[in-house]
Amino acid sequence: MQHLMKFLERDQYIHWHRLKDEVVVRDLFWCHPGAVKLCNECHLVFLIDSTYKTNRYKLPLLDTVGVTPTGMTFSVAFAYLEGELMNNIVWTLERF
Repeated sequence: MQHLMKFLERDQYIHWHRLKDEVVVRDLFWCHPGAVKLCNECHLVFLIDSTYKTNRYKLPLLDTVGVTPTGMTFSVAFAYLEGELMNNIVWTLERF
């Protein structure tokens, strides 16, 4: 996790995280700066989907995809969540 956080900072990704017990990352949201620019230009349709525990740590991955006026799609943001509870989803949507 420390390496991921270093890479996000090094590559200037927009990211937020929440901690559990001050040491464990509970939720992590990140977005590429280029995706933010495209998101601000094409902000009419967004699709949000969650994979169900397909990664090594069994965490849900929330993926946000935007749609351009020509029908092309682009990745906007991602979030690893502690769980699929209302609290986690609301926190992620507030960051978005």
